[in-house]
Parts: sequence; C-alpha cells; structure tokens
Amino acid sequence: MSMTPPRPLLAVDNLSKTFTIRRGFPIAKTSLVRALDGVSFAVQRGEALGIVGESGCGKSTTARVALRLTEADGGSVRFDGQDLLAAPASAMRRLRRRMQIVFQDPASSLDPRQRIGEALAEPLRVHGLGRGAELKDRVAGLLAEVGLPATAASRFPHEFSGGQRQRIGIARALALGPDLIFADEPVSALDVSVQAQILRLLDSLRQARTLAFVFISHDLGVVRHFCQRVTVMYLGRVVETGPVGPLFGEPLHPYTQLLKASSPVPDPEQPVAMSFQEGEPPSPLTPPPGCHFHPRCPRAFDRCRAEAPALREAAPGRAVACHLYGEP
Repeated sequence: MSMTPPRPLLAVDNLSKTFTIRRGFPIAKTSLVRALDGVSFAVQRGEALGIVGESGCGKSTTARVALRLTEADGGSVRFDGQDLLAAPASAMRRLRRRMQIVFQDPASSLDPRQRIGEALAEPLRVHGLGRGAELKDRVAGLLAEVGLPATAASRFPHEFSGGQRQRIGIARALALGPDLIFADEPVSALDVSVQAQILRLLDSLRQARTLAFVFISHDLGVVRHFCQRVTVMYLGRVVETGPVGPLFGEPLHPYTQLLKASSPVPDPEQPVAMSFQEGEPPSPLTPPPGCHFHPRCPRAFDRCRAEAPALREAAPGRAVACHLYGEP
C-alpha cells in the first residue's frame, strides 16, 4: 500500500515577480526585469533546502517574495496549508511568528543604537510573549542558545565580532519560536573558521527545534555541508532540484555542471575541465529567448534557443529543466 507523502511545511508554486526599473538621464527609460519566472519548490518540516546560483539569479528575491516582504505578481505560497499571498494583514501577523529570516550582513540588520537585549526583547514584547523578569529570562535563554553570555544583552552591536553579530541575528530569528527560517547568505561575510561554527550552530538548532531552513548561498561547499536538498536557479528560473548527494555527485543540467566545475577543490594538482563559454551571465534586463542558459551551454541546439524547457522529473526525487532530458 502506497503512503501519501507528508504535506510540505512550505510549498512555493509558479512564483513570479517583475520589477520596473527607470534608468538614464536626462530622459529616463523604463525597463522590466523578470526577477522570478515560475519558481517552484517545497520544504518539509525539519529539512534544510539550499537555493544556489550566481549573483542576480533571484535567490534573495525568492526569499523576500515567499515571506511577503515583497509582494508577488503571480503564483502561490502555502505555509502549513495556508495561502500566504491571500492572507489578510491580521493573519499574516500571526503567521510571521512562525517564519523568520537571517540576513547576510548582521551589522546592517541590527540597530547600532539599540542594545542587544532590547533588540531580542522587542519582538517578544510586540507579540505579547513576556514582560518584566520573564522577558529578561527569555532574552538570556536566547543568548545562551546561540553561545553568547547573558551579559551580551547590555552591549551594543559594534562591540561584537562579525560571527557574534550573526549569532545575535540568529537569536532574534529564534525569539518567536518559528517553524521556518530563511537564511540569506548567512555566512558569506564571515571568515572560513567562523563559517564552520555558525553552520554547526544552525544544524544543532535545526535538529533540536525541528526547524526547516531555506538556505540561500552561492557556495556549493556550504550548501553540501548543511542542506539535504538543493534547488539550482539561473536568471529567475529553477533549472534543477534534487537531493544533495546525487545532485552534486552527478549534476544533470549543464549549468549545475558549470557550478560544480567552478567550485574550488582541495587538491591544487587536480585539473578542472572547463568547456563552457566564457563570460558573465546575460543581463536580466534582456534575457536570451528559450533556455536562458543556451548562450553559455556547450550542448545547446536549436530547440534550446527557441523554447524554454519545463521542469521535468529525470530520476526519483530529481527534476531538471533541460531539453536534453524528457520528451523530444
């Protein structure tokens, strides 16, 4: 008897977002940037899903639109079965307690004039989750959970190192007891040794609290270490998704193969074969027709230049948007 798969905690389906940009002087010209073009993925409870891709591919926009920090143009986002894009403000206020975000730069996401204790107490006070001595104890508990002393509550952000400030950002995200955390490049601004500490902290929190993560990064090594599944994006589209081991072990999409080939390897003597076209990705203002990756792909053919491939199942648990797979 087949078992029904569990309902995902977060289900994003066909999400789209277009920004209007005005550039030029003295007469500004209006251009449209399709930042998200039919993005779909799902996250189970307690799972870490990585979203990877080059800068400008839409990773951070995906996080902001899924959390409704930026409104979507189309598609759906369902959190624990509830339609976020249709939820009124009162419902979103309750749901935001269960969805949080950790930003890339902890220095800019913390108010430099606000003591750490107040920064952690503020969301608790706003949502009526403590007052007085109880609030102080909750703040001390959050600091202890991320490896900081209770005395940190009386200090300002500039008194901490980058890694310590990121721990504070994590503590603030944990304050309301969320089920899901978007981590937007949370370790990219940190030293390698500090990155490892923060990743171990996040993984221990994921297991202890049964937290789900959407982990956004351009570093494949970090994603491989922390995540169970990966979604690969290119110019606003999902091009491949699957479990970490199989996807990085044998990538299917030529772009995923490029990312893997471009990643540093521990052995400097090991040659890296690069048969891809040189150069930067095309501008999001003028993406190529058909498959956006075809100008850089060594295996592109006529259909790639004319028709955008759909995301299809290519193996159990794996999907790829490439004309090399699926129906001719």
